[in-house]
Amino acid sequence: MSKHKRSLNSPPDPDDTAEMPGLPPADAGTDTWAVPHIGGSASHDEMVRAHTEEVDGLRASLATATASLETATASLAAATTSRVQLESELAAATTGRVQLESELAAATANAQQLEQRITEQSEELRVNNTQREDLASQLQKAREDLASQLQMARDELVALTRQRDQQDGQRSDQARRESGAQAAALAQSQAALAHSQAELAELRRRAARHQEVLQHTEGRRHVFESMLRGHEETVADLAAQLEAQRADQRALESRVAEQDQRNQTQAQQLLSDGAVALTRAREMEADLQQVRQELTTAQSAALVAQRRVAQLETDLADSSAAASTLREQLQVAETAGESLRGDLAAAEDLIRSREAELQQHAVRIARLESQEAAAAAHERILVCTEGNEGIVYVLGRRTTVGRTPDNDMCIDADFISRHHAVVLDTATGTVVEDLESTNGVFVNSARVTRGQLKPGDLVTFGKTTFRFLLK
Repeated sequence: MSKHKRSLNSPPDPDDTAEMPGLPPADAGTDTWAVPHIGGSASHDEMVRAHTEEVDGLRASLATATASLETATASLAAATTSRVQLESELAAATTGRVQLESELAAATANAQQLEQRITEQSEELRVNNTQREDLASQLQKAREDLASQLQMARDELVALTRQRDQQDGQRSDQARRESGAQAAALAQSQAALAHSQAELAELRRRAARHQEVLQHTEGRRHVFESMLRGHEETVADLAAQLEAQRADQRALESRVAEQDQRNQTQAQQLLSDGAVALTRAREMEADLQQVRQELTTAQSAALVAQRRVAQLETDLADSSAAASTLREQLQVAETAGESLRGDLAAAEDLIRSREAELQQHAVRIARLESQEAAAAAHERILVCTEGNEGIVYVLGRRTTVGRTPDNDMCIDADFISRHHAVVLDTATGTVVEDLESTNGVFVNSARVTRGQLKPGDLVTFGKTTFRFLLK
C-alpha cells in the first residue's frame, strides 16, 4: 500500500471521501503511531451547555425583575394619580371651608346688626312705655280734675236753683237781674264744662295714638326677635357645616399621608429590586469572565493540538478529520462565547436603563414631596386691592382668570378678556402667564407675557389689581 502525503488545507482526494483510510498494520514494516486523543472536548461542551443554561436562567430572572419593575412603575403611576385626585378633593374642601367661613362671618355680622336694632327698639319701647305711663297718669289726673269741676258746677247749679226758688217772691227787677247773673254764671259753668270735655277728648285721642304706637312697636319687637332666632339657627347650621367640612379635610389629609407612606414603601421596594438585579448582573459578569478564561484555555489547547497535528500531518493524513472536527467545536465555542458576551451587554444595558428609571422615579418622588411640603407650608392667595373690602382668591396648581364663569377666578369687570390669564404653581415658584388678552397682564406696573411672582407683588389684569401673598 502506497502512502500519499497531503496538506490539511489541500482539497481532499475524491477516492478518499467515501471512507476514512485505515491505519497501516503493526507489521507493515513502518513505525506504528496511534491517533492521539484530544482531551477536553466533551467536558468543554458540557461546560458551555451549563453556562448557556445559567445564562438562560439569569435572563429569566432578569425578565422577572423587569416585569416586577414595570408592575411597580404602574403601581407608582396609579398611586400618583390617586394622590393628585386626593389633592384636588382637598383643594375643593378647602375652598368650601373658606366659603362657609365667609358665610358664617356674614351671618354673624347680620346677627350682631339685628341684636343692635333690637336693643335700639327695646330702648325706644321702654321710652314709649314711660311716656304711656305718664300720659295715663295725666289722663287720670285730668279725669279727676274734670269730675271735681263737674261736681262743683253741679253743686253751684243746685245752689243757684235753690236761691232762685227762694227769691221768686221778690221783686221782678231784682229777680230778672239775679236771673241774668245766674244765667251768666250757668253759661260760664257750661263753657267750662265744654272746655273740660274737649280736653278730655283730646287726652283720649292722644292716649289712643300712644296705644297704637305701642302696639306697632311691640309687633316690630316680635318680628325682630323671630328674625334673630332665624339668624341664630342659620349660624348654627353654618357652624355644623363648617365642622363637617373640617372633618372631611382631616380625613383627606389622613388619606394623603397614607398614600405618601405607600409611595415611599414602593419606592424603597423598587430600589431594593434594582440593587438585587445589579448584584445578579455583576455575578453574571463574573461567570462570563470565568467562561472567557476557560475558552482561552481551550483555545490554547487547540492551538497546541493544531501544532502537533501540523507536525504529524505528513505521517497521519487521516487525522485531519479529527482536527477539522476540533476546529468546528472551537468555532462553536467561540460563537457561544460571543453570544454570551452579547447577552451580557444587553443585560448590562437593561440594568443601566432600569437604574436610570429608578433614579427618575426617586427624583419625581422627591420633587412631589418638596412640592407638597411647600404647598402644606404656604397657601398662595390673591387679594383684590380695590374697594373698601378685600376679595380673597385661593390659588390652586393651575388657576385660570377671565370674565366668563368657566374660569377659576371669574372677574366681571371692564378690560377683562373672556380667558385673560393663568396662574401656575411650578417647581421654581408661582408664575403668571398672559393668554393673549386684549389689555394685558402687569406685574408691579410692568407688562409681562410670563412673569415670576414674589410675595407682595401687585398683579393687574386689565385694570383690576390684586396683591400676591403667602398665607
